[in-house]
Amino acid sequence: MDISGLRARLREGWFYGLLALIILALYWPALRFGLIWDDPRYYHGVWSQSSLWQIFTSPQPPTYQFYRPVAVLYSHLFISPDGVVNVPWAHALQIAAHLVATLTLAPVLRAFRFDLLHARLAALCFAIYPLSYYGVAWQQNQQPWMLMWLLLAVFAAQQFCACRRIVFLGLSLGAYALALLFQEGAAPFVFVFFWLALAHRREIPQRYWRWWPLLHLALVGLYALMWLTMPIQRAVTGRGFQPIVLAYFAQGLVFPLSHLLVGWLTDWSLAGLLTFFAAVWLLLTFGLWKWGLGHTLPMSWAWTAVGILPLWAGLSWGYAQLGARLLYPAAVGMAGIWGGWMALAVTGRGWRRALGVVAFVSVLGVSLQQWRQFQRLHQVGTEHLARAVEVLSQAPGPRQLFVNFPDRLEFRPAPYPLGFWGLTLAPVVQDLRDYALAAHGQSAEDRSLSVFIAGAGDREAWPYRVDMRGVNSDPAALFNAALWADAVYLSDYLPDGALRLREVGDARPADSSSGFIAGFGDAVQLVEADVSQADGLHIRLVWRCLKPPQPDDTILVHFWQGETFVGGADGDSLGGLVPPAAWQPGTEIVDVRQIDLTQFGPGTYQVRVGLYDRTTGQRYRAVAGQSDWVRDDAFLIGEFHVP
Repeated sequence: MDISGLRARLREGWFYGLLALIILALYWPALRFGLIWDDPRYYHGVWSQSSLWQIFTSPQPPTYQFYRPVAVLYSHLFISPDGVVNVPWAHALQIAAHLVATLTLAPVLRAFRFDLLHARLAALCFAIYPLSYYGVAWQQNQQPWMLMWLLLAVFAAQQFCACRRIVFLGLSLGAYALALLFQEGAAPFVFVFFWLALAHRREIPQRYWRWWPLLHLALVGLYALMWLTMPIQRAVTGRGFQPIVLAYFAQGLVFPLSHLLVGWLTDWSLAGLLTFFAAVWLLLTFGLWKWGLGHTLPMSWAWTAVGILPLWAGLSWGYAQLGARLLYPAAVGMAGIWGGWMALAVTGRGWRRALGVVAFVSVLGVSLQQWRQFQRLHQVGTEHLARAVEVLSQAPGPRQLFVNFPDRLEFRPAPYPLGFWGLTLAPVVQDLRDYALAAHGQSAEDRSLSVFIAGAGDREAWPYRVDMRGVNSDPAALFNAALWADAVYLSDYLPDGALRLREVGDARPADSSSGFIAGFGDAVQLVEADVSQADGLHIRLVWRCLKPPQPDDTILVHFWQGETFVGGADGDSLGGLVPPAAWQPGTEIVDVRQIDLTQFGPGTYQVRVGLYDRTTGQRYRAVAGQSDWVRDDAFLIGEFHVP
């Protein structure tokens, strides 16, 4: 074994191993994220397109991804014949694409006169770029795959220039064709091949360097012809050249400063923000030129411009403000600039080194801090959606009503001055059952409503601002929806930033043939009552409404230890959503309450229920069965024991 050769390989490969470990550490949790946003619709659309011919000729393509045929076919890898999507596998391959793109970046930059340290630090900056999180953690996004094939195409072209073997030119053309057919954003980057040919014109014979990039340009021409002749779904992205869109993307180029100064920049005018971002970018490039890294600036500038200007030209603000992922390709040029400043921490002298250290710490600090923020938010949202999917997928028959389920979650305060920064989780324009069908192949029916007043204080104190699914509903509308449903689930917004999905009951027509165990005045009967212990205390009450209770009436649930009152869980039915006054005669209301047992000390406790006026405290007269009066008008329904 050649020990010296092995040592040399280890010295060369340690950095790439470190990059791989960093990327896996940052993105491995995304394997649990499941489907978010419009994924189910996307997979349903591409499922109906099973061949290139169908993709190219469909008169009304079911998805506007018609000009991304390889992306459509690639998505078929994850869809089983019954429509179930292998989501973890899709996430894993998305992370793999980002990993390959990152590992390819440093060798590619070396071909454009970046020194070794600068190229490696640019690759590190690209690997952890926080705005890329939206593009990599969302497994449906095509930018990582497009950029991976593009960089591989440039790398193969670089090898062709170095050894003049035609096989590398073929590999470059094949990889670039895949990049184009994955995502149209690869087309403007054709300039890189001409730049590469010009940079290596002395290394290859004259007859080669003059013509070989034209083959890549021909691929772009063929792709443009295909795009123009296909049935196109118009008005997807809106009009472009809006200054606010340019400012939105510009803040991502100077991300450490635009994040650290967000509180100061938030109230600036649009013109002021554009001026500030442009001034910072020019100052960054001037510093690199002044300190001997000017030879790397043209490529960094060109790559950044080609990554951003088409987005500015083609996207409206309404579309772009949700699109941090769109900056993923342009991040290569951004990384070239910041990588140079990070390199000054090693190569600089005196105050230049100090500035380099500040840049290094700022890039790493902001990137890792925001990674933790983005990862936490995605984890909270997708775990909550997964619980809803689990409920829906248990059986195809039942009907489920979800109340106050989040549509999208937004950071507060926002990490950047412009745009939406958060997670679009489950838009109300599609049913939650779409996610269950994609994940498990079966689902119950579902509806979503909101009750803005319910839990308003908890949401106001919550770490994220939330938009909820469904229209705001009064108790009467909610009760009618509960009559439709077999179960009602309420989303709780917990102080630690977590979400809880809680079953709170349902409503149904009354069974007049069944008896009752307690009566409260002449308005309400208690038909069933159950007390059980599983993950806390579970209380299930079934009330029969004979006539509407009074407007201020509510339900009494008290806990006693012997003759000592120890607490209560009073409140309206269905998790506090429906007061008894909204009950309809001739119906039964299933009222489910889940109680945290940590508030109780060891011992045995009794549970008593009743009905009372919350304003005066006057209780309804309670009788057991037909006539036996219940002491204190609170009916004993069961006991529980805390060890």
